[in-house]
Order: sequence, then C-alpha cells, then structure tokens
Amino acid sequence: MPNEVELKLRISSTNVPRLRRHPAIVSALTGKPVTRKLTSIYYDTPQLALLDAGISLRVRRMSGGWFQAVKAAGHSLSGLHQRMEWEDIIAFGHPDFSKITEPALTRIFDNPTLRTALAPIFTTEVRRTEWHLAWENGDQIELALDLGNLVIGERNDQSPHEPISEIELELKGGHTGRLFELALELQQDIPLELENVSKAQRGYAHYRPQPPIIVKARSTHLRRHASAPDAFRQIAWECIAQMQGNQEMVLHGDDPEGVHQMRVALRRLRSAISVFGAIMDRESCTPLVAEIRWITGVLGAARDLDVFVTETLPPMLYRLHEHPGLLQLGAKADTARLHAYDEVRAALNSQRYHHLLLALGDWLENDRWHHAGSAEMRALDIARNMLAKRHKQLHRHGERLAEMLPEERHATRIAAKKLRYAAEFFTGLYPDTKASDYLRALAVIQNILGELNDIAVTEDLIRKLIGNRPSRALDESLQLFTGWNASNAMHGLASMEKAWKQFARQKPFWH
Repeated sequence: MPNEVELKLRISSTNVPRLRRHPAIVSALTGKPVTRKLTSIYYDTPQLALLDAGISLRVRRMSGGWFQAVKAAGHSLSGLHQRMEWEDIIAFGHPDFSKITEPALTRIFDNPTLRTALAPIFTTEVRRTEWHLAWENGDQIELALDLGNLVIGERNDQSPHEPISEIELELKGGHTGRLFELALELQQDIPLELENVSKAQRGYAHYRPQPPIIVKARSTHLRRHASAPDAFRQIAWECIAQMQGNQEMVLHGDDPEGVHQMRVALRRLRSAISVFGAIMDRESCTPLVAEIRWITGVLGAARDLDVFVTETLPPMLYRLHEHPGLLQLGAKADTARLHAYDEVRAALNSQRYHHLLLALGDWLENDRWHHAGSAEMRALDIARNMLAKRHKQLHRHGERLAEMLPEERHATRIAAKKLRYAAEFFTGLYPDTKASDYLRALAVIQNILGELNDIAVTEDLIRKLIGNRPSRALDESLQLFTGWNASNAMHGLASMEKAWKQFARQKPFWH
C-alpha cells in the first residue's frame, strides 16, 4: 500500500522554457527527460458514490498501454499532497476490478450495482515531460510538467474544459524536505504558486462545488513524552493548516471570519516560535518571523475595518440611522474595506506569500529551525516552564486592571493571548486535568480585553477615515463615538473585574 507524496505547483505556460533549462534540474538530472501524452479518464457513478467513499478511480492511456489507479483521499498542505495509491497495468481502456485486491477497496468495488453504474465523468489530456532527479544523499524526485486540459463529461468539441499547467514533484526516495528545497530553488527564477487542489478535485468541483469554509484552530494531541522538536513541528503544521484552510474564504468567499482566522493562525505560529525559543535557531527564525509579521499586518488592516463595519458601527446606526455623519462614515469605511481586501488578495496571490509557504515547509521538514542537542529536550519541560512564566506575567498585570491606561490594557491583552495560545498547545500533555475550565476562564478575560482594545482603536480608525479636514457631520460622528466608547469602556471594565476574579480562582493545570 504505497504512500504517494508530491508537491504541486502552478506555472504559467510562458515560463515553461525557463523551467526546462533550470540549473537545479540540469545539475540533478539522471538520464534524458521523457515527454509523452497522457489521457486519464476518471470514473464514478451519477451519484458520485466513489467521491462519497473518499476514493477516486482513474484509467490512464500512456505509452501505448493502459494503467489503472485507485487513490484514497489524503490531505494537502503547503502544496504537499499525501495519499494512498494502488496502481496496476490493465489490458483495456476501462476499469479492471480483478486488479483491486486491497480488502478495504474490495468491499466497495465488489458491489455489482456500483460496478454497473460507473462511467467516465471527466478526463485530463496532457503532454507530460518527466525529469528523474537524484542527489548524493539518496534523495530522488520525479519532476513532471503537465500541459493540457481538463475536460468535463464526454470528450468532444462542446465539452467544458479548463487549462492545466502545473508541476508535480513526486518523492521517489529520501526525505520529504527535498521537495520544498527544490521548489524554492526553482521559484528563485520562475514565478510558481502552490497548488493544494488535485486534478481529481478540480474535476469533481464541476459536479459538486465546495464553497469556501472557515477553519478554526484544532487541538494538538501531543504524546505525553514527546520531544520538544516533535511537539513544535506538529504545532507549527497545525497553525499552517489553519492559515491555508481559510485562504479560499479570503480569496473567493464573503465571510470576514476568514481574515480573522488566518490572522489567528499566524499569531499562533509566532507564539509557538516564542514558546519553543529555548530550542530555536534564531538565525533561521528571524527572516521567517519578519515575513509572518508582513502578512499578518496586511490581514490586520482588513480585520480592523471588518470589526468597525460589522460590529462597531451598526449599533450606532441603529440608534441614529439618519445621522448624515454616520452615513458618510459608513460609506468611507466600506470603501476603505474594499481597498484593504484588494491588498489582502494581492498579497495572497503574490510570489512573496507563496515563497513564505515554501520556506516554512523547507524550514520544518529539513529541521533548519532547531539547534543541535534539542532533540533530547522534552515538550513537557518546555510546557511546564512556559506556562508557569506566562501565568505569572498575566497575574502581575491583573493586579491593577482598574486603573490601567489603554496602552497598559493592550499589554495585558497580549499577555492573556500568549498564555492562552501556550495553554492550548499543551493541553494534550495533561489529559486528566481541568485544563478546559482554566481555558474557558482565560478566554473570557481575553475576549473582554479584546473588546476594550477595539474601543481604544476605534477613534484612531475614525480619524484616519475622515481625514484632517472633516465635514461638520463627520466631526459630529467622531464626537458621538467618543461618548459611546467611554460608556462601553465603563461596562467592559465592570465585566473585567468579575471575569478576573473567576480566572484568579483557577488552579494551574500543569502542576
């Protein structure tokens, strides 16, 4: 039961000549590149029974022969696709069920009703050039360039189709990190974008479109005696999965939560780097952290306007819906928000962002991020030390919440956020504790502090929106918000006192 591991990248057809002569390919090439035509026919029932079962069935014509492949649904992250694949040579251009012997698959394909209902649903027709690459340490990669079309339904001149222009780097031997290393070498000279969608997924999308979804942070189930490097790698990949899981919503959806969750994922990743600072190689971390800060900042500008337009402004408009200054302010905020989202989408489509994703994969998979000797450190020791430290820091802030200035409350909010992220990372190490009670009480603190921070930044945001010479109506809207914010801040501080007392009663679950 082979596990297929490959990195997919999109490339413009205009850049293909540069790929063919790239030094990274030429220097590692073994033998001559081979170009051939591939026609791949995907089968399913009209009800898409195979899709629902999490598998795909493909019959491929290649080099005068026929090949059948059954693939199980896997996962993709940072362009890296991992899934189980069973491939066989067959005699004719239609499925041969006698070749399917894996018990988990025979339970599906032995059904005579399903066999009868299977029919071609889409086809890919590409010219594939393959380069076999090898390195002295034993790493081997098959680089395949596919240029052609995806054809929906029966193949004829009227069939809907879309172009295919992509690179597949498939690991044939050695270490997964080599895939990212090679991709980065290629991207230095050729614009490339990570592709998290397979050809099969693109074909199925014409029958069952999948709307963008919101992906929130998942619990990290660490082993009790996990090493510190293993724990960090798992936590970091979870953060990256959350970030990429929300990309489609930000690029093509309409839920502002997508921007928020991408930003949360990036902040969690930065927090994880800080939590595991004792084992980090600072030289390798610094440029990546700078790029993480860059994309977080781009998302942050859109997030601030999302909060203002969807949460802060509506209650005021509800009470004073005919106030001309508020209506003008809303229009300015909508325009600024559209511009901010244009900036976000441009950033996510940029080579700079795709380079960051590849660099993160290279950094993690090639162990560039931790120093020698860190493998002997336990995650449990780091958890105990960091949780105690951050718990103490937050309590020190909490001693004088009532008289804090907005800047000081902002620092307290950051301390609460850092503690919460660290606690969420490590709860899996303490399965028999009341960590959930601690986290719930901490979340209330963080949410109230977040609301107070939104109040504090609202006036600065309004001043930016109305400019240096606002109309009388716009100036009145600023004064309205000044009074409104003062009242809301008083209520928030009252809630804060109660929430803090509740949190102060929680016992640290890591003791």
